[in-house]
Order: sequence, then C-alpha cells, then structure tokens
Amino acid sequence: MGRKRGEPKETVTIRLTPQARLRIQEIKQSRVRQAIYGSGREFTNSLIIEQAINMYYRIYDRELRDTLRCGRCDKKRE
Repeated sequence: MGRKRGEPKETVTIRLTPQARLRIQEIKQSRVRQAIYGSGREFTNSLIIEQAINMYYRIYDRELRDTLRCGRCDKKRE
C-alpha cells in the first residue's frame, strides 16, 4: 500500500501569487478533462509545476543549442 516507488523527490517551498494559483488550477482542471475517463490519474499542483519547468527547460535548451531557431516552434529566425 501507499505511494508507488519512483524517482526520489525533494520537498521545496515556493511562493505563488493568487493569479499564478488560479492559472495552476485552470491547467489542472483542463488536464483532468483531457484525461481518459476513469483513468485514475491524479493531477497535483506539484505535477503541473514540474511539467511546466520541464517544458520551459526544453525550449530554453533548444534555443541554446541552435540560436538561429525558435525554441518553441523550431522556425528559423531572420
């Protein structure tokens, strides 16, 4: 019983503005609607923030590797 074993996580505290908390809540609700009915997947604030950090990192990393392309859409910059 209990939580499934996975990657070890470190507990951190972040401060969010009320607007940021509302945005996280909206993202969480849209993910729940998109999830397959009855999948049982739980979307937490931590999961949403972690996914956002990973998305931002991929974009930033792509722009650092190739400065002539946009990290988000991969189009050539003029």
